[in-house]
Amino acid sequence: MGAFEMREAALRSEPARAESMCGPDPRRVREECIIAMKVYDSCRHQDCLTPSEIGPARAAECVDICGEIQREGDIIRPPANAATVTIDNLRIKRIIIVDKQPCPFRQGYWDVDIKFVFDYRLTFREVDGCIITCIRANSIFNMKQSLFGSVGSELSIGTDLLRSINDTPTFEAEPFIWVEARAVALHAKIHRRHHHPPHRDCNEVVVVEEDELLRGPNEVLVTIGLFSIVKLFRIVDLTVESKGFCIPDECEDISPINPCDYFDDLDFPMDIFAPPQRPEFMAGVSSNIPKDARSKC
Repeated sequence: MGAFEMREAALRSEPARAESMCGPDPRRVREECIIAMKVYDSCRHQDCLTPSEIGPARAAECVDICGEIQREGDIIRPPANAATVTIDNLRIKRIIIVDKQPCPFRQGYWDVDIKFVFDYRLTFREVDGCIITCIRANSIFNMKQSLFGSVGSELSIGTDLLRSINDTPTFEAEPFIWVEARAVALHAKIHRRHHHPPHRDCNEVVVVEEDELLRGPNEVLVTIGLFSIVKLFRIVDLTVESKGFCIPDECEDISPINPCDYFDDLDFPMDIFAPPQRPEFMAGVSSNIPKDARSKC
């Protein structure tokens, strides 16, 4: 071996000797093989849910409202002396994956049906502000979305990680769905439907009391803001280098809702879905997406 070759070999072995003496360099970028839930497609929604989409508020439990029993699931009939109603303690009680089917018109895409169940409290007050009663209520919103999930075939695996779920788990050809969401209570009001008396002959004199015109099926209408992220993912082996959080693009075919300008102007609270890491947290850096930046994402 010549002097030049010996010198090259010594230089190549120098990092190895240094690592063996001092341990691996923590600043060195490494590629790692991981079993990952790879996101194939994702999008975000910012929906202002009006009564036309979620309907009137329904009782979340059997309740006695001023002597009138209202069963779970019934449309809530507000007390006759209620002047106002407010909504608070809103939470998403359940997110249900209703259906997932391959899109017949776009290869590799999947049509997803998702149901959101909202639980909240309604507080009825008299004209002077005195509380009449508080009841738990709920509303339901159904969302449809089409995302790319690729194609695959049925795959059987063996692992003790999933033993409590299934002794011989099988992953189907379909991608998995992941939904994250946050709800905001925006508005509630009492809607009194006027009841018109039946048609009578013009010559018939009928005296109708004023309160009879208000005996229709009164109800409570609520407006709820919903931030949500929908993802399709598959379990795969990846060699990765981390470059921060994933920020999905906006979902397609979202029509603006005029009555909800206030909600539409809010920043998307990305910090809720991707909490800042320590350097960003200490520096006060936020991942929230301003309205002006949505079209740039």
